[in-house]
Amino acid sequence: MNTQPIMADSKPLSDTTEEDALSLIDCGICLAEMEKPKALPCLHSFCLKCLKRVAHPPGSFICPLCQEKIPLPPAGVDGFRDNFFINQLKERKAIFTIGKVIMPCACCGTTDQQVAARCMDCNGFLCQQCVHSHKTLAPLKLHTVFTLDELRSGTVDTSKVMKEECCQKHKDQVLRWYCKTCDIPICRDCTVMEHTRPEHDYVTIESAVKGHLEEIKNLVTACEGISRRVNTAITKVDKVRAKLDGQLSEASKRLKDEESKAKEAFLKALQENVKTTTDQLNTIKMERYEKIEDEKTNLQHMKSKLSNALEMANQVMKSGSTHDVASNYSTLCKTLTQLKEIKTAGINHSLSAVKFTPSQMGSVEHVNLGTVSSTGPNPRDKNGKWVLEKEIGKEGQGKIKNGFGVAVDPNTTDIVIADDGDKNIKVSDSDGNYKRVLEGVLHQPHDVAVSSDGFHFITDCTAHVKVFSPDGTYLKQFPAISPDGKSSDTDGSILFGITIDSDGNLLVGSSKNCISKHKQDGTHISTIKTNIRPWFIGMTSQGKIVVCANIANTNAQIMDHMGNLLHSINTPHDAKSLVLRPWRPCGVCCKDDGIIYVSNYEKGGQGGIYSFTEDGEYLGCVTTDVTEAEGIALIDNDTLVVVQHGHPAKIFSYLEN
Repeated sequence: MNTQPIMADSKPLSDTTEEDALSLIDCGICLAEMEKPKALPCLHSFCLKCLKRVAHPPGSFICPLCQEKIPLPPAGVDGFRDNFFINQLKERKAIFTIGKVIMPCACCGTTDQQVAARCMDCNGFLCQQCVHSHKTLAPLKLHTVFTLDELRSGTVDTSKVMKEECCQKHKDQVLRWYCKTCDIPICRDCTVMEHTRPEHDYVTIESAVKGHLEEIKNLVTACEGISRRVNTAITKVDKVRAKLDGQLSEASKRLKDEESKAKEAFLKALQENVKTTTDQLNTIKMERYEKIEDEKTNLQHMKSKLSNALEMANQVMKSGSTHDVASNYSTLCKTLTQLKEIKTAGINHSLSAVKFTPSQMGSVEHVNLGTVSSTGPNPRDKNGKWVLEKEIGKEGQGKIKNGFGVAVDPNTTDIVIADDGDKNIKVSDSDGNYKRVLEGVLHQPHDVAVSSDGFHFITDCTAHVKVFSPDGTYLKQFPAISPDGKSSDTDGSILFGITIDSDGNLLVGSSKNCISKHKQDGTHISTIKTNIRPWFIGMTSQGKIVVCANIANTNAQIMDHMGNLLHSINTPHDAKSLVLRPWRPCGVCCKDDGIIYVSNYEKGGQGGIYSFTEDGEYLGCVTTDVTEAEGIALIDNDTLVVVQHGHPAKIFSYLEN
């Protein structure tokens, strides 16, 4: 058993080598090769004697590797399933280590001669003299014998000629049947004793394994995707930690600079103020570190469970015999089915936000070097600004003709843009490099949302939401439901905006001035009425719904989950209360700290991106360097993607001065 910690940059499970496979034979308790290996429900295996040291009936015990609580069978440790697959891996290791260690002949017991072959019927290694006996003695002539060179070359399929496993209850009977009722391999005697029909349904083990392998393969594929997303989430946690360290360092440096400037005049008061402010930073540091480390520990725990399950499943599929597959099928499928439901919600990027702001010191009596803040960039903060980083979709395969909606994949931070001009969905990485396209069944792609597990939900000015898999395969479609219970595919509705709330449910905007709420499988949950057409929809961190209609002189609206109007987002004004632009709110996105960003669409001219509070209060102008702005989306709270109709998309970044 591999007891080494699993790092975020570990190699993919699909790249597992012979050395990795053989590492499964080491016991995680004694660290030696397992003797009489027993398999736990968590898929970890240990020596029988080692388990007896750590598990004492009755009740349960904690797995030494994954810390999962394991109930003890009524028979104690002996009741756990024997892991025959581990025994076969040990034999494989023996094949490759012969010559380096002394091994007795299974037939004559001598160690004087180096073993030269293996008899699949005797189930042991033979010296050269006994190999000769197998070829000449009548009772042994029919035995199947392979030389070590043949076994090491991998040219022979030993699983087809290995001695069949016998039933643990009926020692002289081979496991040739599979009880579908109990999900275990059984022998002939079992079929007439413990597993009789009609209470039990059993088939030949070969026919059962065909379906088992396909099911395990599908679950492995799904869990490998989860594993990749956990890796991505761990990387994001590390980035937030690194950014926090950098900002903590910068804040501390600025604090020290201010300390030096004021030290001579305000020494006594200064030292006390420095201590208080440093304590604030340290408090934030410890609180944030704890939250970040908790998140990473949880993700590492997920990854450890995924890695172990996938490693075992891949090895069973790659090297296991039919009995291995049958013996491991039930536990593998149960574990993999649970693991494929893992959700990676993503880390709150505001955890990395901390800054020290120097004060304008006044009198000697009231020394105040500055204040510590632990929130992200604020549009009101004059120490920073949004700047244009790049344009994307200008040329080549990823060229955007008429962009509308945009979403950011929460795991990969890929940018996903609905292109009405090409009738497809274009996907690029967060740097704007083209990756792939989703197409084939789309009419006029309008908006897109991406779930935490990578599924794409698209509205295309038809009556249905189109669903694509993470790899871009079209899966299905489903209609929205109006407040009177009518389906959008029967009442002439057209679907526009779409987003995903914090519970993973879809909010779909309809031309019938309503928002239809669905589970990701399309199941309808509820419908709320809106006062305006939901051209685009946003969700705040507090669960409020923001709707923009893309209609001139119509304010955007902030509603609660029941559709009750809370606030209007009115025409933005500058400090002199002068109208900045003709007001036509279009795209909308929301930041973790509650700030709402709205694009102002200006046909044939320059528009703008503006920011507001969750109460609809105007904060400021992000940029006017946009043309016919439609959908907008945020990457990690400090990067803004703006889709322009008929023009390339633009990426803006927030920079502090």
